Amino acid sequence: MATLVMLEQRIRYAPSFVRFGIVGLIATIVDFTLFNAALGGQYDPSTSHLLLAATSGFTVATYTSYQLNARYTFRAERNNAVLGRYFAIAVAGVLIHNAALLGLRAVFSPETFVELNATKAGALSVSMFWNYVGYRQFAFRHR
Repeated sequence: MATLVMLEQRIRYAPSFVRFGIVGLIATIVDFTLFNAALGGQYDPSTSHLLLAATSGFTVATYTSYQLNARYTFRAERNNAVLGRYFAIAVAGVLIHNAALLGLRAVFSPETFVELNATKAGALSVSMFWNYVGYRQFAFRHR
């Protein structure tokens, strides 16, 4: 019986997860565009420059994804309370993202701009699951 309940939940959440992925792709394009613009072509920026570029891109992408997720993914009301909960999850998400970015940078020592962007993609994938669960269960929860 528990297996059927788990299967039912997975099927029920599948469409919203797909929409979340599409919104995530759009937000990722925004994030990477701003990240790369802020780096100005540097593949070996200082840690503070890297974190500023990463946080700037992530912040604008988060606001973009809030608008799209509220409307299309979770079909939720958009108001200041929801926005506040969304950004609370996002703050934790950016901390997870930035920690993963620094960790991956230390492990892989990117030597090209492409490698640095691949490192950022890895960091985004780490924070993606936190964001989905947080947004679904906390930010856009239905009362």
